[in-house]
Amino acid sequence: MTKGRRRVRSRLRYLVAVPIPYRDRAGKVLPRARRLRWQKKVQSLLTKCFGGATPVPSLGTNVVEDESTGEVRFLWENGQVLVQSACKNKAAYLEHRGKIETLADEMAEDLDQAAVLILAYDSDSVLIEYAKGKRRTMVR
Repeated sequence: MTKGRRRVRSRLRYLVAVPIPYRDRAGKVLPRARRLRWQKKVQSLLTKCFGGATPVPSLGTNVVEDESTGEVRFLWENGQVLVQSACKNKAAYLEHRGKIETLADEMAEDLDQAAVLILAYDSDSVLIEYAKGKRRTMVR
């Protein structure tokens, strides 16, 4: 243990993540400023809901059908970012799911997406917090 610090552990049993797309539904690369704006919006919402969020570069792939020709294409999302967070349990996620879905709807519209994935699943994550001096009581 680190000298002068006490460890407080919280089990975070549910992981929540939202990919921020790199391309629109036509396969065109989205402007960096728009992608960053949505990354910050999603990160801010997940932080408000669950106490923190981390963006992670994440190569994504999608199968997209051209609406006019019916041709199916495979798209590489080279610059996709996955904004992830964790919460106490499924009930904590469900309490905020409506807000997350509303933001996903807005992002889909603004970034011209055919779909937005919200990942939410069981996890064995643990948050370890360190406080100087007296032991803090963590409210979760």
